[in-house]
Amino acid sequence: MRHRFSLFLVFGVVITGLAEWNLSRGRDGFAAGLDRSWLEFCVANARDKISDPQVTLVTVDDDYKPAIGETLSQADYAAVFGFVGKFQPKAVAFEPNPVFDESQPINQTTLELLKEASLPLPRLTLGAVAENGQSPQNPAEEPKFPALTKIEGDTSQVTPLTRVVAAPNPQLLANGTPAFTGIELGGDVGQGSRTLPLIARQGDKVVASFIVHALASYAGVPLDQVSVKLPGHIEIGERYRIPIDSRGRMRYFEHAGIGGGFYPSISAFQLALTGDEDETIKKLLVDLEDEFESLKSNLVVIGRDRTEDRRETLIGYDHPLSKADVLTRAIAIIQSGRYIDWWPLWARLLSIAIIAALAAHIFRGGRGRAFGWGILGAFLWFGIAMVAFKSTLAWAPPLAPLLLFALILIIGLVLPEPKNATSPAAAAAE
Repeated sequence: MRHRFSLFLVFGVVITGLAEWNLSRGRDGFAAGLDRSWLEFCVANARDKISDPQVTLVTVDDDYKPAIGETLSQADYAAVFGFVGKFQPKAVAFEPNPVFDESQPINQTTLELLKEASLPLPRLTLGAVAENGQSPQNPAEEPKFPALTKIEGDTSQVTPLTRVVAAPNPQLLANGTPAFTGIELGGDVGQGSRTLPLIARQGDKVVASFIVHALASYAGVPLDQVSVKLPGHIEIGERYRIPIDSRGRMRYFEHAGIGGGFYPSISAFQLALTGDEDETIKKLLVDLEDEFESLKSNLVVIGRDRTEDRRETLIGYDHPLSKADVLTRAIAIIQSGRYIDWWPLWARLLSIAIIAALAAHIFRGGRGRAFGWGILGAFLWFGIAMVAFKSTLAWAPPLAPLLLFALILIIGLVLPEPKNATSPAAAAAE
């Protein structure tokens, strides 16, 4: 028994260490695929708490080339509004703050291309970048965000904003309301943060973020009906309840299974092809029919996703994301209710210790006990993990437990039985 258990402990420590190292590195591969499969299995059994997101990201990416000149013009963005408008979306949020070369005739403000293109759409949520630093240097930097009125709790810890450093294009204000996409803290953009501000203080007012405003618009809830409890949650009607801390920030749940492909995403270039009569292009677009259909029913987020825009680094991702991608993933988390995280380290190690204690009991018997309890123990562990997930929305990465139970079976069946081992019949009787 001692020989078998000692061998289990040695290999068990190695397995646990490698599994935890792999989690910290966030690598793709077999372990990541196993994690995704187990998480989605858990989610499928918790549909009373988790649903599918209702958001579609339209990306202005590297494939979307300027029609005139070297940089995107007002006409290029106006065309994106036109492409989206064909699908009559319920709500649209526009994240970029493009700066145009006014020396080009196409960008002359007298043309009002953006205004004319946006008017047929539902009233837009317009992205703006704010700063918590110096006071406004000119009227254009004055924050003009609508206030939330149903506030409960101490707002003194909520992050203040003092000025706007990247405002929406003035033409879009004819059919849009600005909301902040981020708050730079004295010039620090907060790379690698695990939290996203959903509200901010503007003087003596509390204002909504781009995320909250877009969700309220999609749900048809006026901002004066959005309620905030600090610390606690933000309620957008009866549809969304978002957990926040005392500073009005939402945790970015990087282990919630929100990744590429979790929600529909279409590039502006692909949208531009929808009216093409070429049969080859039509065949290429057939695979995107579901994405196109989602534009009719989902919240549509239009965002820049060009190479130079991918600067947001988040824990859990091995590549930088664009701000539009980060915001859309946060919206998807809220809409789906995927406030999901891993078991904390102490809980994972405690579960490993319980498996080790079970192994000590198993190795006192013969091969029958090893086979029976090895299989039964694995089912029990994963069953308990499933119940815990449905209760807490916390999940345990399955690689280490799975390998440990496999190790129990291998050692128990291959190595010699202890001299005082119970017979298979006795083991079954136990």
